[in-house]
Amino acid sequence: MDASRLDDLLRAEGPARGHATVGLGELPGGSAIDVPCTVVRGAAAGPTVWIMATRDGDEVHATLVAMAIQRRLDPTAIAGTVVVMPIGNVPGFGVLSREHPLAPTYLEQRMDDRYFELISERGGSFVDLHSAGVPSDTVDWTLVVEDDETGTAMARAYGSPFLYEHRMADPDSDPGLLDEALFVRLAQAGVPSILIEAGGGLPPSPATVERATAGVWNTLRRLGTVSEEVDPTPEPRLLHGFRIVTPDRGGLFADGVELGTEVAVGDTLARVLDPFGEVVEEIGAPVAGVVLTIPVNPAVGTGTWAYEVGW
Repeated sequence: MDASRLDDLLRAEGPARGHATVGLGELPGGSAIDVPCTVVRGAAAGPTVWIMATRDGDEVHATLVAMAIQRRLDPTAIAGTVVVMPIGNVPGFGVLSREHPLAPTYLEQRMDDRYFELISERGGSFVDLHSAGVPSDTVDWTLVVEDDETGTAMARAYGSPFLYEHRMADPDSDPGLLDEALFVRLAQAGVPSILIEAGGGLPPSPATVERATAGVWNTLRRLGTVSEEVDPTPEPRLLHGFRIVTPDRGGLFADGVELGTEVAVGDTLARVLDPFGEVVEEIGAPVAGVVLTIPVNPAVGTGTWAYEVGW
């Protein structure tokens, strides 16, 4: 992984702003997978904060938030260093897909391995910006790792109304979904980390982007990067776990619940209509809780990641 230019910027004296790319490999035709980075160094000593968006290539909301933070950072007014990577999955972003069709296997575990190496060797704190991507929408919620005290403080400063604390090998959530996630691995390696979920669908919601940008900025206040008073945030609802709900039948969703709906076990989340207009499935809530994610694209196939319910 070529990060020499990035390292030069990390070592430079502030206040300064510079740009670099981190090479992650090549596509089949030989073109480089270069991830853009902006490094902002303050005049005063302080923490290093990594902000990455769109590790999943269709999360446009997340990229807009990262770019807004990038523009707002003033080297003369911050302490320490902020590294912003607004497009973590460059090939996927080019086609608004979580996997690039020419290199799907590379853009799974290996990409995360390289980011883990990059960040863990240099240290700091990590903010992982996500959204529900193009086909879905999500409530504003934040994920941290159990016993990551700084990460929890970061999450509370961000101010989501919902906070999920991940426990390794957690039987109350889908097995293995998060145990190997980048933010979890970094937290366990001593890099305080949070994962933020906010918004989804197209066109991006300006209100969601503005809210998430304000939340990240408040997190930078909490870390001491920005010398401003931390805004108070409401006490979040703590989530014990969450379930992903997928249909068994394909067709079109109808009568779907709205984001944030409170459901009981067995409540109907949506119905699936086949091409003849017949109801072929009613998707029920597997647990009682709050609907965290909904599809915005009514077209559905068997096994499509459709709803998430947290409790």
